[in-house]
Amino acid sequence: MKLLAAEKKVDVRTETVDFDGQSALLVSVKDGSGIMGTCLAGYLGTSGSTNSRTRLFYIGNDPVISMVCPNRGNRQSDKLVSFSPGFQGYDQKINGALTNSFNRLNEGESLASGLRDIFNLLSDGVYVVYYSDYYPTDGAGIFFWGGYNISHEVRGTAEYNRAIGDRTFKPCFLLPTQPMDYYAARTKMGTDDLVKKRSVQGIAYHVTGLFSALLKGHHGAVSCVDNNLPFRCAVIEKITEPFTDKAYTVPMAVEPPEPSEPDNTSEEIDPEAPDAAARIEVSAPESEPMTEPVIAPPLNGISGFRSPSVKIPLRAFPKDMLRQIIEGRAEYKPKHFNVIAAKLQTIRRKSVNNNVLPYSVLERVERMPDCEMIESAYAIDSLTDEQLNCLLAGDVECNGNVIVSPNFYSSIVTACSFLQFKDIKRFVDFSIAILENPELSAAHEYVARRVAGQSENKKVFNFFESVVESADPKYEKFLATAQTFVKRWKNK
Repeated sequence: MKLLAAEKKVDVRTETVDFDGQSALLVSVKDGSGIMGTCLAGYLGTSGSTNSRTRLFYIGNDPVISMVCPNRGNRQSDKLVSFSPGFQGYDQKINGALTNSFNRLNEGESLASGLRDIFNLLSDGVYVVYYSDYYPTDGAGIFFWGGYNISHEVRGTAEYNRAIGDRTFKPCFLLPTQPMDYYAARTKMGTDDLVKKRSVQGIAYHVTGLFSALLKGHHGAVSCVDNNLPFRCAVIEKITEPFTDKAYTVPMAVEPPEPSEPDNTSEEIDPEAPDAAARIEVSAPESEPMTEPVIAPPLNGISGFRSPSVKIPLRAFPKDMLRQIIEGRAEYKPKHFNVIAAKLQTIRRKSVNNNVLPYSVLERVERMPDCEMIESAYAIDSLTDEQLNCLLAGDVECNGNVIVSPNFYSSIVTACSFLQFKDIKRFVDFSIAILENPELSAAHEYVARRVAGQSENKKVFNFFESVVESADPKYEKFLATAQTFVKRWKNK
């Protein structure tokens, strides 16, 4: 098939919508060529289980990323992800379209016009497009490019994340769309200078959960990590999922009770005039309108449609886009699906891993936020000092409310991840306070490993050095971690 020569001209329309104090760029694609996207491949049995469904991210005639979904495709289960062994790179014309869009964005064009060539490659549907920073890892401290050579379960790949719930979130980890043997040190030398001048470092297509496929910018990702620069991408997300607003509490006015008639039969003596009886009429005090909480009934139907990053109410959608979402499908199999499926069993001669990358890059990605940290950041709105003090006292509640979870250990893990992502200083202080408390020894080993990741923090070094020197039995569970940290610090 001719990849960029569609029988019909692709109808692409863009519109910016405003809702609830925010805005979003929506892109409608009709008669799309379906050259790029995701599709369900069915029960292939490649994982050894007949209960696992396989989904693919494909480009052109080739499968690029294989995702095995356990439990009959349960959307709350993480997937087994692997880079397709037979994929050798995309068609030259597709590469030209990606490169052209990437250059146009860095020349100052808007997302709507700069990504026009990529919109022509998509399947029918409505998409939201925006800019966002990504961590070029697999969510577990491994650089993304050569991190999927072997099929393995990747945390954060479930469509519905149990920790985040129904909140919106921005995907921030990457899947590669180029084999690792494309990496060249000479190319990286050129991108080391270019990334310092670019406003956009990559283009990504959301695939599942917290993960997007990087369409353009693999060498740039290496250079950004090596030069400690944020990796900013233009992101394309398909809007498919309906959502319904939860029932909410509203105050309702309640009529005050009728004032009672004064009792004229009772008499009261005025102490200042003992000789005379004074009849006192007591008027009812003026009462303010009373209110009581009332639970509003749940909405009859859906409130709107969403992608991971946005929830757009029905009223904000242009009518033609809303009709397209309702009448269309969440996912299409491309016309050339049989060609894609036939290539799933292709085996490449060699498999290159991340060991070819500079050591400085591998070392830096180990210190980047991981999936657990990102989940905690979206699962918790905030943690006050009062709540942290309750956790340090062994309580999971503060002022009668559960802080994080009824499980204490789970609360400590989530709180550490949240603080490490949001506030390093409070994270270090909280971690040291836990390690100093022998009554919280069940969490010592985990917290010590977590805080040991702050390899350049002087306060952490001072604490671990004191632990090594004191040899106090209460530090026994993390003494080895402290010794390793101190040794590495002194060897710098």
